[in-house]
Amino acid sequence: MKTVPKRQGKSASRRKEIIQAALACFTERGFTETSMADIRRRSNASTGSIYHHFKSKEQLAAEIYLEGIRDYQAGLLTTLEDQESARGGIFAVVAYHLRWVEAHPDWTRFLFQKRHAEFMDSTDDDFAGMNTEFVQRCSRWFVRHVKAGTLRRLPPDVYLSVLLGPCMEFTRHYVSGRPCTPLDRAIHELGTAAWRSLKTDAARKGVNHENS
Repeated sequence: MKTVPKRQGKSASRRKEIIQAALACFTERGFTETSMADIRRRSNASTGSIYHHFKSKEQLAAEIYLEGIRDYQAGLLTTLEDQESARGGIFAVVAYHLRWVEAHPDWTRFLFQKRHAEFMDSTDDDFAGMNTEFVQRCSRWFVRHVKAGTLRRLPPDVYLSVLLGPCMEFTRHYVSGRPCTPLDRAIHELGTAAWRSLKTDAARKGVNHENS
């Protein structure tokens, strides 16, 4: 088993602490009003440590965004690929999405608000690469269930739009602080709606042992 050098592990931990501190500062003060000195104090890191990992506040903000996407996508892919049944996968992804939002409300707001911020211009290639791999891996799972006759044959991006589009709209209301349906109920209703939209007529009739 390959071990991570102690110094490398400590550096990665410090980097994560700086990202978390910066996100907290941006949430409380706003991006413009936050200084690198604020982030240094919040993270208890030295000035040298912060600038070792991040050259500027803009680069740090961009990395917060990318790290959020990495965390979200990695968990969703693991959740999806662990599911053997089509119905199980659809409901599991809806549940994962809403529980991730519940656990990371500040990160979620940041992802919604900052996608087109100026500091994101330098991340286009990284962002596109992450999304390409994400869609490809999701597509392999969907294709398996298309071949099994339980999911309709659709373009890859349409699957994700049908599955996550309504979840995203619910998320906007949730993170805005407006009164929302309890998450357990939302997971059930949004999962049911997605499943009914994506399953085949054969699955509707109970073929392949999928429930309606």
